[in-house]
Amino acid sequence: MSQTFFRYFHDLFKQPNHSDTQVFQLVELKYDRVYILYAFLIHFSTYFLLILPPFFSFIGDMFPYLFGITIARLVLLSQNYTKTTKLGFIIFFSGFVSDGLLYAAVCSALIRAPSLENFYLSNAYLMAMSVPVLLYSLRLGRLSCIYGAVYFVFFHLVYIYFIPTNITYSTSLLSRIFPIFIFIGSGLVGSVFILNKRKNISDLYKLSEERRYMQQELELAKKVQDALFPKDLKIPGIKYKYYRKNPNLIGGDFFDFVQLREGNVGVFLTDVAGHGISSAMVASIMKVLVSTIPYRFKLSPGKLLEYLDERLAKDLNKYHASAVYLFFDFIEKRLNIGNAGHPYLIHAPKAALFSEIETDGAILGFNIRSPIVQEKLLNFASGDRFVIYTDGLIESVTSRGEELGADGFLQILNKNRALTELYELENAILQELKLEFGIEAFADDTMFLLLEVD
Repeated sequence: MSQTFFRYFHDLFKQPNHSDTQVFQLVELKYDRVYILYAFLIHFSTYFLLILPPFFSFIGDMFPYLFGITIARLVLLSQNYTKTTKLGFIIFFSGFVSDGLLYAAVCSALIRAPSLENFYLSNAYLMAMSVPVLLYSLRLGRLSCIYGAVYFVFFHLVYIYFIPTNITYSTSLLSRIFPIFIFIGSGLVGSVFILNKRKNISDLYKLSEERRYMQQELELAKKVQDALFPKDLKIPGIKYKYYRKNPNLIGGDFFDFVQLREGNVGVFLTDVAGHGISSAMVASIMKVLVSTIPYRFKLSPGKLLEYLDERLAKDLNKYHASAVYLFFDFIEKRLNIGNAGHPYLIHAPKAALFSEIETDGAILGFNIRSPIVQEKLLNFASGDRFVIYTDGLIESVTSRGEELGADGFLQILNKNRALTELYELENAILQELKLEFGIEAFADDTMFLLLEVD
């Protein structure tokens, strides 16, 4: 408890650092204007003193004081709509005048009221003057409440000096100065509110700056990752369109083309477990691994995926991923498929229905199986279409509260299989997801890749 008190006392008189000072300067005017508005509205409550029995007999004497408070608060309120740089000084000057008039109004009545020759009873009214002190806690200045408390301590000392001796004769010194302790205590309590408010503002600003910095880093990382994706790349023998969406700007879904000799092509797609920067980094590492892998591995999905499995398990043992690698042999017109724990490849011969091609394989990164996949061969012809996607798509929840599932995705593909252009099919898929299934946003990283043999 004592440590907390000394910490607040130290913070009360400690100069803030430069960055905090700049932050407080940005928001101080907002808090000052809130204080001005509340001070103007609350001051009208002082008129209720006129209906209390001790003061009712002195309406004529008290009213000029109260009206003076209204004038002072009205002048202060008018400053609320100016761009003055000395608003803090005006607030303190107005407060000194208003609080002084209020204290003078109350004390003048207390001194002359026969029923208040009991000093203990008069103290009850005087201690209510702590409300204006606490009102200063709406501001942001460290010493706002302390200054307010000093005002009232000064006013009370003047009051004690001028009160008739017949009132103080039978009272102790403690009873006469007791309101001073109340004013000082109110100033300290209000200062605690201010210090906590300043700390919250400083912490929120630091968090917002960190968030802004992280957002900038994410946007930069997104640009880097976007640059790694094939963009307007002409692939001999294959037309393609792809769609991807990441809730965190970047994610672990990635694909790339591997252009090989003799016009053959490899297609690699992976879905790294997790979200955000870490999974995006692993996906980028996998792109590098695929690009630099020995050439002979690029001709065999099994060898390529087994190589990636070993590297993930050895170098990045905290991460795992599913992946698909397709090797298009345009000489033999044959497709070699390797699927490591990924959703099945979808195939549609020209103008025919889409269907899944079942394959067998384990997720990369665990190094628990060798060979990692069972390769599957498939003949293809011009006009054949293939679809690879990540599980974020089929795990999306529809408006009926169910996952879309592979069957739902197949339903969309077959409904729109007559569309001749891949971009038309892509748009139709997105429209169907939104209109028919109520899927407007994806909770997980989502990507699908549409391929058509040229």
